[in-house]
Amino acid sequence: TGQILVTQEDEPVTVKRGEPFHTTCKYQTTYFNALLWYQLRKGQAPQLLSYQAGTGSKHSGRITTHLNTTGKSSVLEVQAVEVSDSALYLCAVQ
Repeated sequence: TGQILVTQEDEPVTVKRGEPFHTTCKYQTTYFNALLWYQLRKGQAPQLLSYQAGTGSKHSGRITTHLNTTGKSSVLEVQAVEVSDSALYLCAVQ
């Protein structure tokens, strides 16, 4: 029902182990149900990191997501990055 435009920073990011990492997702849509963040590791199925339906912050381990439905944006933060965090991080709007 309608179009959804989702944009995200597309440059590779290098982060030293133990440092924080963040990436931003912006979207444009007239109908919004939820914003989802996925982690994609090579050769593995996508892993759902976060599902948010309303403005606010959501914490899960070292991962925090901040959703702003008014500004139509979301930030994914990873605290104290580990080698295993090396992956592609994608957002999607439902």
